[in-house]
Amino acid sequence: MNERTRREAERVALAQRSQLNALFRDFQRLDRHFAAPELESARQSDDLSRLKEQIASLHDQTGLPRPSAEDLAAVDIADHPPPPARTTRADPSRPPSPITNLAPPALGDDWDAYLRNVERYFADHGIDATQDPLPQLLPAHRAADIQRKFKADFDPVPWDRWDYGAVALAVLVGAVVDYLLVATPGGNFKGEPQRGSPLTAWMKDQSKKLAPIKSSDDIQRNAFQQWIAELTTAAEKRAKVPYDLVSPKLGLTPKVHRLPTPGHDPLLGLVFGVRNIMRGTCTFVDKSGKWQVLDRSGYDGERNVLKALVTVVVHGFSDVFTAQGLPPPFMGQLLPIDASSGFTLTKGGDPVSVRNVVRYMYANGYDLRHYATTTISPAVAEIILRTYHAVRSHNGGPDPGQPAIPDRLKQAQMLALTHGLLASANILKTALYGWNPMAINLAQFQALATRMLSLVKLGLERDREVRRQLTDGWEALLAEVAANDN
Repeated sequence: MNERTRREAERVALAQRSQLNALFRDFQRLDRHFAAPELESARQSDDLSRLKEQIASLHDQTGLPRPSAEDLAAVDIADHPPPPARTTRADPSRPPSPITNLAPPALGDDWDAYLRNVERYFADHGIDATQDPLPQLLPAHRAADIQRKFKADFDPVPWDRWDYGAVALAVLVGAVVDYLLVATPGGNFKGEPQRGSPLTAWMKDQSKKLAPIKSSDDIQRNAFQQWIAELTTAAEKRAKVPYDLVSPKLGLTPKVHRLPTPGHDPLLGLVFGVRNIMRGTCTFVDKSGKWQVLDRSGYDGERNVLKALVTVVVHGFSDVFTAQGLPPPFMGQLLPIDASSGFTLTKGGDPVSVRNVVRYMYANGYDLRHYATTTISPAVAEIILRTYHAVRSHNGGPDPGQPAIPDRLKQAQMLALTHGLLASANILKTALYGWNPMAINLAQFQALATRMLSLVKLGLERDREVRRQLTDGWEALLAEVAANDN
Protein backbone atom coordinates (compact mmCIF):
# COMPACT_ATOMS: atom_id res chain seq x y z
CA MET A 1 0.00 0.00 0.00
CA ASN A 2 1.47 3.33 -1.05
CA GLU A 3 1.40 6.56 0.99
CA ARG A 4 -1.54 8.10 -0.90
CA THR A 5 -3.73 5.00 -0.48
CA ARG A 6 -2.88 4.83 3.20
CA ARG A 7 -3.91 8.47 3.77
CA GLU A 8 -7.15 7.93 1.87
CA ALA A 9 -7.90 4.83 3.94
CA GLU A 10 -7.30 6.80 7.13
CA ARG A 11 -9.77 9.47 6.07
CA VAL A 12 -12.41 6.86 5.21
CA ALA A 13 -11.82 5.18 8.57
CA LEU A 14 -12.29 8.53 10.32
CA ALA A 15 -15.61 9.04 8.54
CA GLN A 16 -16.78 5.54 9.45
CA ARG A 17 -15.64 6.05 13.01
CA SER A 18 -17.67 9.25 13.18
CA GLN A 19 -20.75 7.40 11.90
CA LEU A 20 -20.30 4.65 14.48
CA ASN A 21 -19.92 7.19 17.28
CA ALA A 22 -23.13 8.94 16.20
CA LEU A 23 -24.97 5.62 16.03
CA PHE A 24 -23.70 4.64 19.46
CA ARG A 25 -24.87 7.94 20.98
CA ASP A 26 -28.35 7.54 19.45
CA PHE A 27 -28.66 3.98 20.74
CA GLN A 28 -27.66 5.16 24.18
CA ARG A 29 -30.38 7.84 24.04
CA LEU A 30 -32.99 5.27 22.97
CA ASP A 31 -31.86 2.86 25.66
CA ARG A 32 -32.28 5.54 28.32
CA HIS A 33 -35.73 6.39 26.91
CA PHE A 34 -37.00 2.82 27.09
CA ALA A 35 -35.26 1.96 30.33
CA ALA A 36 -37.13 4.64 32.31
CA PRO A 37 -40.67 3.14 31.89
CA GLU A 38 -39.37 -0.32 32.66
CA LEU A 39 -37.80 0.86 35.88
CA GLU A 40 -40.96 2.75 36.87
CA SER A 41 -43.14 -0.31 36.12
CA ALA A 42 -40.91 -2.54 38.23
CA ARG A 43 -41.11 -0.07 41.10
CA GLN A 44 -44.92 0.08 40.97
CA SER A 45 -45.12 -3.72 40.78
CA ASP A 46 -43.05 -3.96 43.94
CA ASP A 47 -45.32 -1.41 45.68
CA LEU A 48 -48.46 -3.31 44.70
CA SER A 49 -46.99 -6.61 45.89
CA ARG A 50 -46.23 -5.08 49.28
CA LEU A 51 -49.78 -3.61 49.42
CA LYS A 52 -51.28 -7.00 48.65
CA GLU A 53 -49.30 -8.56 51.49
CA GLN A 54 -50.48 -5.82 53.87
CA ILE A 55 -54.16 -6.39 52.89
CA ALA A 56 -53.80 -10.12 53.51
CA SER A 57 -52.25 -9.45 56.91
CA LEU A 58 -55.13 -7.11 57.85
CA HIS A 59 -57.69 -9.75 56.89
CA ASP A 60 -55.96 -12.29 59.11
CA GLN A 61 -55.87 -9.89 62.05
CA THR A 62 -59.57 -8.88 61.80
CA GLY A 63 -60.92 -12.31 60.93
CA LEU A 64 -62.63 -11.02 57.83
CA PRO A 65 -62.93 -13.41 54.92
CA ARG A 66 -60.31 -12.99 52.20
CA PRO A 67 -61.44 -11.81 48.78
CA SER A 68 -61.91 -14.40 46.12
CA ALA A 69 -59.52 -14.97 43.28
CA GLU A 70 -61.85 -13.16 40.93
CA ASP A 71 -61.80 -10.12 43.22
CA LEU A 72 -58.04 -10.20 43.44
CA ALA A 73 -57.74 -10.60 39.70
CA ALA A 74 -59.59 -7.35 39.31
CA VAL A 75 -56.95 -5.56 41.27
CA ASP A 76 -53.96 -7.86 40.73
CA ILE A 77 -51.79 -5.93 38.40
CA ALA A 78 -48.46 -7.16 39.69
CA ASP A 79 -47.84 -9.29 36.63
CA HIS A 80 -49.39 -6.81 34.16
CA PRO A 81 -48.78 -3.32 35.48
CA PRO A 82 -50.32 -0.46 33.53
CA PRO A 83 -47.97 2.09 32.06
CA PRO A 84 -47.49 5.06 34.34
CA ALA A 85 -49.42 8.15 33.43
CA ARG A 86 -46.37 10.35 33.99
CA THR A 87 -42.86 9.67 35.20
CA THR A 88 -40.11 11.90 36.33
CA ARG A 89 -37.51 10.27 34.07
CA ALA A 90 -39.33 9.88 30.75
CA ASP A 91 -42.67 10.46 29.16
CA PRO A 92 -43.77 7.33 27.24
CA SER A 93 -46.61 9.19 25.64
CA ARG A 94 -44.06 11.09 23.58
CA PRO A 95 -42.40 9.30 20.69
CA PRO A 96 -38.66 8.61 20.91
CA SER A 97 -36.31 11.25 19.59
CA PRO A 98 -35.42 10.62 15.92
CA ILE A 99 -31.98 9.17 15.19
CA THR A 100 -29.67 11.83 13.76
CA ASN A 101 -26.15 12.05 12.21
CA LEU A 102 -26.40 8.56 10.74
CA ALA A 103 -26.44 9.43 7.06
CA PRO A 104 -23.14 8.01 5.74
CA PRO A 105 -21.25 9.58 2.84
CA ALA A 106 -22.74 8.61 -0.49
CA LEU A 107 -20.78 5.89 -2.26
CA GLY A 108 -20.66 7.68 -5.59
CA ASP A 109 -19.70 6.14 -8.89
CA ASP A 110 -16.07 5.41 -8.05
CA TRP A 111 -13.44 5.68 -5.33
CA ASP A 112 -12.56 9.30 -6.10
CA ALA A 113 -16.22 10.30 -5.90
CA TYR A 114 -16.51 8.51 -2.58
CA LEU A 115 -13.45 10.38 -1.27
CA ARG A 116 -15.05 13.68 -2.29
CA ASN A 117 -18.19 12.70 -0.39
CA VAL A 118 -16.04 11.82 2.62
CA GLU A 119 -14.43 15.28 2.42
CA ARG A 120 -17.90 16.83 2.37
CA TYR A 121 -18.88 14.68 5.34
CA PHE A 122 -15.82 15.95 7.23
CA ALA A 123 -16.82 19.55 6.55
CA ASP A 124 -20.47 18.99 7.56
CA HIS A 125 -19.65 17.24 10.83
CA GLY A 126 -16.56 19.24 11.84
CA ILE A 127 -14.09 16.36 11.71
CA ASP A 128 -10.47 17.57 11.84
CA ALA A 129 -8.44 15.47 9.42
CA THR A 130 -5.23 17.46 10.07
CA GLN A 131 -4.79 15.96 13.54
CA ASP A 132 -3.38 12.58 14.37
CA PRO A 133 -6.07 10.05 13.37
CA LEU A 134 -4.98 7.55 16.02
CA PRO A 135 -6.72 9.18 19.04
CA GLN A 136 -9.82 9.76 16.89
CA LEU A 137 -10.10 6.13 15.77
CA LEU A 138 -9.17 4.30 18.97
CA PRO A 139 -10.08 4.52 22.65
CA ALA A 140 -7.82 6.82 24.66
CA HIS A 141 -6.03 4.03 26.54
CA ARG A 142 -5.37 2.07 23.35
CA ALA A 143 -4.04 5.14 21.52
CA ALA A 144 -1.79 5.92 24.51
CA ASP A 145 -0.40 2.36 24.47
CA ILE A 146 0.39 2.59 20.75
CA GLN A 147 2.09 5.97 21.19
CA ARG A 148 4.20 4.61 24.03
CA LYS A 149 5.23 1.66 21.89
CA PHE A 150 6.05 3.97 18.98
CA LYS A 151 8.33 6.09 21.18
CA ALA A 152 10.00 2.96 22.54
CA ASP A 153 10.60 1.58 19.04
CA PHE A 154 11.49 4.72 17.07
CA ASP A 155 12.39 7.66 19.34
CA PRO A 156 16.02 8.15 20.45
CA VAL A 157 16.92 6.71 23.82
CA PRO A 158 16.78 9.52 26.42
CA TRP A 159 20.11 10.98 27.46
CA ASP A 160 21.41 10.86 31.02
CA ARG A 161 24.25 12.59 32.83
CA TRP A 162 26.73 9.92 31.73
CA ASP A 163 25.95 10.62 28.08
CA TYR A 164 26.57 14.33 28.51
CA GLY A 165 29.73 13.53 30.43
CA ALA A 166 31.01 11.31 27.61
CA VAL A 167 30.35 14.06 25.05
CA ALA A 168 32.12 16.63 27.25
CA LEU A 169 35.15 14.33 27.66
CA ALA A 170 35.36 13.64 23.91
CA VAL A 171 35.15 17.35 23.09
CA LEU A 172 37.75 18.29 25.71
CA VAL A 173 40.28 15.67 24.59
CA GLY A 174 39.68 16.38 20.88
CA ALA A 175 40.08 20.15 21.36
CA VAL A 176 43.31 19.75 23.34
CA VAL A 177 44.73 17.41 20.68
CA ASP A 178 43.73 19.87 17.95
CA TYR A 179 45.40 22.79 19.69
CA LEU A 180 48.61 21.11 20.87
CA LEU A 181 49.29 18.25 18.44
CA VAL A 182 47.60 19.34 15.20
CA ALA A 183 48.41 23.06 15.53
CA THR A 184 49.45 24.30 12.05
CA PRO A 185 51.84 23.01 9.34
CA GLY A 186 54.30 25.61 10.61
CA GLY A 187 55.99 28.46 8.78
CA ASN A 188 55.19 32.17 9.15
CA PHE A 189 51.93 34.07 8.98
CA LYS A 190 51.90 37.84 8.56
CA GLY A 191 55.56 37.90 9.46
CA GLU A 192 55.10 35.94 12.69
CA PRO A 193 56.40 32.37 13.16
CA GLN A 194 53.66 29.84 13.78
CA ARG A 195 53.71 26.87 16.07
CA GLY A 196 53.88 23.84 13.80
CA SER A 197 52.63 20.33 14.41
CA PRO A 198 55.44 18.05 15.58
CA LEU A 199 53.75 15.08 13.91
CA THR A 200 53.44 16.85 10.56
CA ALA A 201 57.07 17.98 10.82
CA TRP A 202 58.18 14.38 11.49
CA MET A 203 56.21 13.02 8.52
CA LYS A 204 57.65 15.62 6.16
CA ASP A 205 61.16 14.94 7.42
CA GLN A 206 60.71 11.22 6.78
CA SER A 207 59.20 11.94 3.36
CA LYS A 208 62.49 13.45 2.21
CA LYS A 209 64.06 10.02 2.55
CA LEU A 210 61.22 8.32 0.64
CA ALA A 211 60.75 10.79 -2.21
CA PRO A 212 62.06 10.06 -5.74
CA ILE A 213 65.84 10.13 -5.75
CA LYS A 214 67.52 13.09 -7.39
CA SER A 215 71.01 12.97 -8.79
CA SER A 216 72.14 15.82 -6.55
CA ASP A 217 70.77 14.66 -3.18
CA ASP A 218 73.06 13.28 -0.48
CA ILE A 219 70.39 12.00 1.92
CA GLN A 220 71.39 9.11 4.13
CA ARG A 221 68.82 6.29 3.99
CA ASN A 222 68.49 2.91 5.63
CA ALA A 223 67.71 -0.19 3.57
CA PHE A 224 63.94 0.16 3.85
CA GLN A 225 63.98 3.88 3.03
CA GLN A 226 66.27 3.23 0.08
CA TRP A 227 63.88 0.58 -1.23
CA ILE A 228 60.86 2.91 -0.98
CA ALA A 229 62.81 5.75 -2.60
CA GLU A 230 63.72 3.50 -5.52
CA LEU A 231 60.04 2.52 -5.90
CA THR A 232 58.89 6.14 -5.97
CA THR A 233 61.63 6.97 -8.46
CA ALA A 234 60.51 4.17 -10.76
CA ALA A 235 56.86 5.20 -10.34
CA GLU A 236 57.70 8.80 -11.27
CA LYS A 237 59.36 7.68 -14.49
CA ARG A 238 56.76 5.16 -15.62
CA ALA A 239 53.43 6.55 -14.42
CA LYS A 240 53.12 9.58 -16.67
CA VAL A 241 49.61 11.06 -16.68
CA PRO A 242 47.98 13.77 -18.85
CA TYR A 243 46.63 15.71 -15.87
CA ASP A 244 50.11 16.40 -14.44
CA LEU A 245 50.26 19.80 -16.14
CA VAL A 246 52.23 22.93 -15.15
CA SER A 247 51.02 26.15 -16.77
CA PRO A 248 51.30 29.37 -14.67
CA LYS A 249 49.10 31.34 -17.06
CA LEU A 250 46.26 28.91 -16.30
CA GLY A 251 46.92 28.99 -12.55
CA LEU A 252 48.77 25.66 -12.60
CA THR A 253 51.98 26.87 -10.96
CA PRO A 254 54.70 24.41 -9.91
CA LYS A 255 53.73 24.73 -6.21
CA VAL A 256 49.96 24.32 -6.55
CA HIS A 257 49.33 22.55 -9.87
CA ARG A 258 48.18 19.37 -8.06
CA LEU A 259 45.49 21.19 -6.07
CA PRO A 260 43.34 22.38 -9.04
CA THR A 261 43.55 19.02 -10.86
CA PRO A 262 41.07 16.52 -9.35
CA GLY A 263 43.15 13.72 -10.82
CA HIS A 264 45.60 14.34 -7.95
CA ASP A 265 42.85 14.21 -5.31
CA PRO A 266 43.33 11.05 -3.16
CA LEU A 267 39.66 10.13 -3.62
CA LEU A 268 38.34 12.00 -6.64
CA GLY A 269 41.41 10.97 -8.59
CA LEU A 270 39.99 7.46 -8.80
CA VAL A 271 37.29 8.95 -11.04
CA PHE A 272 38.74 12.04 -12.70
CA GLY A 273 42.23 10.60 -13.03
CA VAL A 274 40.99 7.42 -14.71
CA ARG A 275 38.78 9.45 -17.03
CA ASN A 276 41.63 11.79 -18.00
CA ILE A 277 43.97 8.89 -18.72
CA MET A 278 41.40 7.08 -20.85
CA ARG A 279 40.61 10.25 -22.84
CA GLY A 280 44.07 11.85 -22.90
CA THR A 281 42.78 15.04 -21.24
CA CYS A 282 43.50 17.23 -18.23
CA THR A 283 40.60 18.42 -16.06
CA PHE A 284 41.38 21.36 -13.75
CA VAL A 285 40.10 24.59 -12.17
CA ASP A 286 41.80 27.61 -13.66
CA LYS A 287 42.91 30.71 -11.76
CA SER A 288 39.49 32.36 -12.26
CA GLY A 289 37.69 29.41 -10.67
CA LYS A 290 36.28 27.88 -13.87
CA TRP A 291 36.44 24.22 -14.79
CA GLN A 292 38.55 23.48 -17.85
CA VAL A 293 39.29 20.34 -19.86
CA LEU A 294 42.34 20.33 -22.14
CA ASP A 295 43.31 17.73 -24.70
CA ARG A 296 46.91 16.67 -24.08
CA SER A 297 48.84 15.85 -27.22
CA GLY A 298 51.16 12.90 -26.86
CA TYR A 299 48.84 11.00 -24.53
CA ASP A 300 46.89 8.25 -26.17
CA GLY A 301 43.73 7.14 -24.42
CA GLU A 302 44.03 3.97 -22.36
CA ARG A 303 41.14 1.62 -23.09
CA ASN A 304 41.72 -0.66 -20.12
CA VAL A 305 40.05 0.78 -17.02
CA LEU A 306 42.09 -1.35 -14.63
CA LYS A 307 45.38 -0.20 -16.16
CA ALA A 308 44.23 3.43 -15.94
CA LEU A 309 43.31 2.95 -12.29
CA VAL A 310 46.69 1.40 -11.50
CA THR A 311 48.41 4.32 -13.24
CA VAL A 312 46.50 6.83 -11.09
CA VAL A 313 47.51 5.02 -7.89
CA VAL A 314 51.16 4.64 -8.92
CA HIS A 315 51.40 8.30 -9.94
CA GLY A 316 49.91 9.37 -6.61
CA PHE A 317 52.46 7.16 -4.83
CA SER A 318 55.28 8.98 -6.63
CA ASP A 319 53.89 12.39 -5.57
CA VAL A 320 52.90 11.79 -1.95
CA PHE A 321 56.45 12.02 -0.55
CA THR A 322 57.55 15.07 -2.56
CA ALA A 323 57.92 18.51 -1.00
CA GLN A 324 54.42 19.67 -2.05
CA GLY A 325 52.83 16.27 -1.55
CA LEU A 326 49.23 15.56 -2.53
CA PRO A 327 46.30 17.84 -1.66
CA PRO A 328 43.82 16.79 1.07
CA PRO A 329 40.63 15.07 -0.14
CA PHE A 330 38.05 17.46 -1.61
CA MET A 331 40.16 20.53 -0.81
CA GLY A 332 40.50 21.42 -4.49
CA GLN A 333 36.72 21.46 -4.87
CA LEU A 334 36.67 24.73 -2.88
CA LEU A 335 38.56 26.58 -5.63
CA PRO A 336 35.47 27.60 -7.65
CA ILE A 337 34.14 29.54 -4.62
CA ASP A 338 34.81 33.22 -5.22
CA ALA A 339 33.05 34.48 -2.08
CA SER A 340 35.02 36.36 0.55
CA SER A 341 36.56 34.10 3.17
CA GLY A 342 36.97 36.79 5.83
CA PHE A 343 40.68 35.95 6.15
CA THR A 344 43.45 38.42 5.46
CA LEU A 345 46.81 37.01 4.43
CA THR A 346 48.93 40.13 4.94
CA LYS A 347 49.05 42.79 7.63
CA GLY A 348 46.52 45.50 6.87
CA GLY A 349 45.33 43.63 3.78
CA ASP A 350 41.77 43.08 2.63
CA PRO A 351 39.90 39.81 3.06
CA VAL A 352 40.56 37.43 0.21
CA SER A 353 38.34 34.91 -1.52
CA VAL A 354 37.97 31.28 -0.52
CA ARG A 355 39.85 30.28 -3.65
CA ASN A 356 42.91 32.35 -2.69
CA VAL A 357 42.86 31.05 0.89
CA VAL A 358 42.81 27.45 -0.31
CA ARG A 359 45.69 28.04 -2.72
CA TYR A 360 47.64 29.79 0.05
CA MET A 361 47.09 26.91 2.46
CA TYR A 362 48.28 24.23 0.05
CA ALA A 363 51.25 26.29 -1.17
CA ASN A 364 52.42 26.71 2.44
CA GLY A 365 52.33 23.10 3.53
CA TYR A 366 48.69 22.14 4.14
CA ASP A 367 48.96 18.88 2.19
CA LEU A 368 47.87 15.27 2.68
CA ARG A 369 50.45 14.71 5.43
CA HIS A 370 49.15 17.55 7.57
CA TYR A 371 45.60 16.46 6.74
CA ALA A 372 46.48 13.05 8.21
CA THR A 373 47.51 14.87 11.39
CA THR A 374 44.22 16.79 11.53
CA THR A 375 42.25 13.54 11.45
CA ILE A 376 43.61 12.61 14.90
CA SER A 377 41.36 15.10 16.70
CA PRO A 378 37.99 13.84 15.35
CA ALA A 379 39.28 10.25 15.46
CA VAL A 380 40.07 10.48 19.19
CA ALA A 381 36.60 11.88 19.87
CA GLU A 382 35.02 9.09 17.83
CA ILE A 383 36.99 6.42 19.70
CA ILE A 384 35.95 7.81 23.08
CA LEU A 385 32.27 8.02 22.19
CA ARG A 386 32.06 4.68 20.39
CA THR A 387 33.86 2.92 23.22
CA TYR A 388 31.52 4.49 25.74
CA HIS A 389 28.47 3.63 23.67
CA ALA A 390 29.62 0.02 23.19
CA VAL A 391 30.10 -0.41 26.94
CA ARG A 392 26.70 1.10 27.72
CA SER A 393 25.00 -1.04 25.06
CA HIS A 394 26.72 -4.20 26.30
CA ASN A 395 25.63 -3.57 29.89
CA GLY A 396 22.15 -2.44 28.95
CA GLY A 397 21.01 -5.17 26.55
CA PRO A 398 21.58 -8.82 25.66
CA ASP A 399 22.28 -8.19 21.95
CA PRO A 400 24.64 -5.22 21.51
CA GLY A 401 25.66 -6.48 18.05
CA GLN A 402 22.32 -5.43 16.54
CA PRO A 403 21.31 -2.08 18.08
CA ALA A 404 17.76 -0.92 17.50
CA ILE A 405 16.81 2.36 15.86
CA PRO A 406 16.45 4.29 19.18
CA ASP A 407 19.96 3.24 20.24
CA ARG A 408 21.45 4.12 16.85
CA LEU A 409 19.67 7.49 16.81
CA LYS A 410 21.09 8.33 20.21
CA GLN A 411 24.61 7.41 19.10
CA ALA A 412 24.24 9.48 15.93
CA GLN A 413 23.01 12.47 17.95
CA MET A 414 25.94 12.20 20.36
CA LEU A 415 28.44 12.03 17.51
CA ALA A 416 26.86 14.95 15.67
CA LEU A 417 26.85 17.11 18.81
CA THR A 418 30.46 16.18 19.60
CA HIS A 419 31.74 17.07 16.13
CA GLY A 420 29.70 20.26 16.13
CA LEU A 421 31.32 21.34 19.40
CA LEU A 422 34.77 20.32 18.13
CA ALA A 423 34.23 22.40 14.99
CA SER A 424 33.36 25.37 17.21
CA ALA A 425 36.50 24.70 19.27
CA ASN A 426 38.54 24.70 16.06
CA ILE A 427 37.17 28.15 15.19
CA LEU A 428 38.32 29.30 18.63
CA LYS A 429 41.72 27.71 18.00
CA THR A 430 41.99 29.57 14.66
CA ALA A 431 41.26 32.82 16.48
CA LEU A 432 43.93 32.04 19.07
CA TYR A 433 46.39 31.52 16.21
CA GLY A 434 45.67 35.04 14.93
CA TRP A 435 43.05 33.91 12.39
CA ASN A 436 45.66 31.93 10.51
CA PRO A 437 43.73 29.76 8.00
CA MET A 438 46.44 27.12 8.38
CA ALA A 439 44.95 26.37 11.83
CA ILE A 440 41.66 25.23 10.27
CA ASN A 441 41.02 21.54 10.86
CA LEU A 442 39.60 20.50 7.52
CA ALA A 443 39.13 16.88 8.66
CA GLN A 444 37.01 18.04 11.59
CA PHE A 445 34.56 19.94 9.41
CA GLN A 446 34.38 17.03 7.01
CA ALA A 447 33.62 14.73 9.95
CA LEU A 448 30.84 17.09 11.06
CA ALA A 449 29.29 17.06 7.58
CA THR A 450 29.52 13.27 7.47
CA ARG A 451 27.83 12.90 10.87
CA MET A 452 25.02 15.27 9.91
CA LEU A 453 24.40 13.31 6.73
CA SER A 454 24.43 10.07 8.72
CA LEU A 455 21.86 11.51 11.11
CA VAL A 456 19.61 12.51 8.22
CA LYS A 457 20.06 9.09 6.61
CA LEU A 458 19.13 7.35 9.85
CA GLY A 459 16.04 9.53 10.17
CA LEU A 460 14.98 8.54 6.66
CA GLU A 461 15.60 4.90 7.51
CA ARG A 462 13.36 5.25 10.55
CA ASP A 463 10.63 6.84 8.43
CA ARG A 464 10.85 3.98 5.92
CA GLU A 465 10.51 1.43 8.70
CA VAL A 466 7.47 3.26 10.11
CA ARG A 467 5.84 3.33 6.66
CA ARG A 468 6.64 -0.34 6.15
CA GLN A 469 4.99 -1.32 9.42
CA LEU A 470 1.97 0.85 8.64
CA THR A 471 1.65 -0.76 5.22
CA ASP A 472 1.98 -4.25 6.69
CA GLY A 473 -0.67 -3.39 9.29
CA TRP A 474 -3.11 -2.10 6.69
CA GLU A 475 -2.58 -5.12 4.48
CA ALA A 476 -3.14 -7.47 7.42
CA LEU A 477 -6.31 -5.56 8.34
CA LEU A 478 -7.63 -5.69 4.79
CA ALA A 479 -6.85 -9.41 4.57
CA GLU A 480 -8.73 -10.01 7.83
CA VAL A 481 -11.75 -8.07 6.57
CA ALA A 482 -11.73 -10.00 3.29
CA ALA A 483 -11.53 -13.32 5.19
CA ASN A 484 -14.47 -12.34 7.39
CA ASP A 485 -16.54 -11.35 4.35
CA ASN A 486 -15.92 -14.75 2.82
